[in-house]
Amino acid sequence: MNYTLKKITSTFVLICFLFSSASAQTNMKYVDPMIGTDAHGHTFPGAITPFGMIQLSPSNGWKGWDWCAGYHYSDTVIKGFAHNHVSGAGLSGLGDILLMPTTGKLQVIAGTDKNPELGYSSRFSHQNENASAGYYSVLLEDNNILVELTATTRVGFHRYTFHDEGVAHVVVDPTYGLDNVSNAELEIISDNEIRGIKYSNGQGGERKTFFYAHFSKPFDKSGFAINDTVVGSKTKIQGKNIRAWVNYNAKKGDAIEVKVALSLVSYEGALKNYQAEAQNIDFNAALSLAQKIWKEKLDKITVSGTDTEKRIFYTSMYHSLISPNIISDVDGNFVVEGKKYHSYFDQYSTFSSWDTFRAFHPLMTILETKKTADWVNSLTSRYTVSKVGLPVWEFVGHDNICMIGYSTTSLISDAILKNIPGIDIENAYKAMRAASFSLDKNSPNYDANGMSDYLKLGYVTSSVGCSVSKTTEQNYYDWAIGKVAEKLGKTDDAKLYAKRSLCFLNLYNPDKQYLWPKMPNGKWLDMNLSKWDDLIHNYVSGNIWAYSAFYPHSMGSMIHKMGGRKKYEIWLDKIFSDTTQLAGGMHVDISGFIGKYGHGDEPGHQMSYLYNYVGAPNKTQKWVHEITKSMYSDKPDGVNNNDDLGQMSSWYIFSTLGFYPVCPGSLQYVIGSPHFTKASIKTEAGKVFTVFATKTSSVNIYIQSVKLNGKRYELPYITHNDIMSGGLLEFEMGSKPSDWGTGEKNISKLTGNVL
Repeated sequence: MNYTLKKITSTFVLICFLFSSASAQTNMKYVDPMIGTDAHGHTFPGAITPFGMIQLSPSNGWKGWDWCAGYHYSDTVIKGFAHNHVSGAGLSGLGDILLMPTTGKLQVIAGTDKNPELGYSSRFSHQNENASAGYYSVLLEDNNILVELTATTRVGFHRYTFHDEGVAHVVVDPTYGLDNVSNAELEIISDNEIRGIKYSNGQGGERKTFFYAHFSKPFDKSGFAINDTVVGSKTKIQGKNIRAWVNYNAKKGDAIEVKVALSLVSYEGALKNYQAEAQNIDFNAALSLAQKIWKEKLDKITVSGTDTEKRIFYTSMYHSLISPNIISDVDGNFVVEGKKYHSYFDQYSTFSSWDTFRAFHPLMTILETKKTADWVNSLTSRYTVSKVGLPVWEFVGHDNICMIGYSTTSLISDAILKNIPGIDIENAYKAMRAASFSLDKNSPNYDANGMSDYLKLGYVTSSVGCSVSKTTEQNYYDWAIGKVAEKLGKTDDAKLYAKRSLCFLNLYNPDKQYLWPKMPNGKWLDMNLSKWDDLIHNYVSGNIWAYSAFYPHSMGSMIHKMGGRKKYEIWLDKIFSDTTQLAGGMHVDISGFIGKYGHGDEPGHQMSYLYNYVGAPNKTQKWVHEITKSMYSDKPDGVNNNDDLGQMSSWYIFSTLGFYPVCPGSLQYVIGSPHFTKASIKTEAGKVFTVFATKTSSVNIYIQSVKLNGKRYELPYITHNDIMSGGLLEFEMGSKPSDWGTGEKNISKLTGNVL
């Protein structure tokens, strides 16, 4: 059988496989990776497996903030296919090791957006683009090449089908990226193997990315380009502007497969990753494996609903299963802050914990307990092994400290308090305690951490940027650490952290009814509320409204300060209804407004649920429905602002199921308003927790009554144990508010709500 016939047969087998497995795809078929690639969602459409090292995706190049993931739906030109990207972040980076197939004259430069034919770039159309869980394909129009991508954990799989006969090329560019490239190396090992290194510096720090690429057919010819010029016969080169190229004499219908393994450690690591994950399988087998993994993950939650509702829900699940990402090789070696270590468990990085502690990590304590233990132990090892302390925002093994506080303590505490097995609890506690006294984690974006004043005065002073945000967040983290101290019998620490957790009360300005910046001398800062300028300096994203409502561990304290539950309810009402405009330019991350509530940035994600704390749960039910309907859709612009590594998506998952973790670490999920007639959650232990909502509709959004395991239920929350033990939560819904969840006795049982 000749090569072309083999490839035709292979394609037929794939088509048969996809057709035969369609009925078994269940929830996977609703995933649309294009959702979030437009507007400011910052997601990418490429091929991945859950929490993998590889995010193999088309790259348009860097053209502004909306290309943080290397791709934007508005674009029409592809430069190539790079092997790692960050999903939904407000920062850019990665885009390592780009490959691009071409035909005709060999081109060793990318070309331009206006004239991609002057290089190896190509125009493309969304009509000829397909993306699903574990798979991506696109037709490169300028070269008439079908590109297909899939992945295992550490290896990217390419298949290029050439529709025209003639000379075909594959360009390998290690100098492409979304961060600063300082150097690169390339070596042609044999007539079907290339390896190389990319040296870069950016949000991931000074790092190396090693790769090993194996081609399914021997090259007819190969070579290099240095400084955009093809050079003579060489087997190894280095430089800041280098590329490798290989040639084939392609017949119509011929296909080439390329497997590219990455390692952040060494050439040996990349080769071992290839041998373990790719050596004995082809593209079709890798695709089948990826789809099997995705099916298993996405079938952990089953919901009823329309196709549109399911597309939004399961794409949200998909986006919530991308990061954190494994950084250790199959042999256990990994790199943190440029140094090599060895681990007996899978090591992970890319922790956007300032965003994700709120909903993503609590969701994973339900769906991914084993991974949660690995994540906590990975973070703990930064204190015990790497000796760099808990990171603020760790990106591929480097803490860029781009945000504020010590938010990883929330996800660590939440996991410990939920009794997630496999966690090194004592060392985790030591790591959290050390982070809560650290003076040296200062953000390049949001100024010094202000810890010295925080410890001395009980608040971060206005002499430090975003002082209110830092104070309130650290208060919550301190509460979470204190709950672990209490669990471990560390009485003195428990008292210390309980006291520190109330420092936000020092910043309550009764005249303004906001948490307000305070100067070192104890006087209020003069601040203009009619302009964005002062707000942006004193609050992350300028979000005075969200941070004035962020004390999830001690709601009762602030409700008391404001004069009781009714007055606090009125205060919340004003925020959701205030449509006044502020002068000046607002921060790029605050968006998705309902009044002054900005759903597009995370600090206020708990706000719509706070009405439960004042005996007005019907308003929570109203606003949760409004947010889910107005801020999410199944279109490419269907994510309002950055998805932030799954936080926006996780908020949607919880909220449509009918409950939300307002205070991670409390073991409570505050009840909102279920969207689906039926939803079932399957835990790793095999338990099933089912939510029924009778009469629910776009009109019937209000809870009339609730039963838990057949018994009448009046508490405005369920517990983590309720879910993990399996059971049945039943809602009766209606079109008008009821008095469910308004009883004083039940409201007071919400964490931190004792007046």
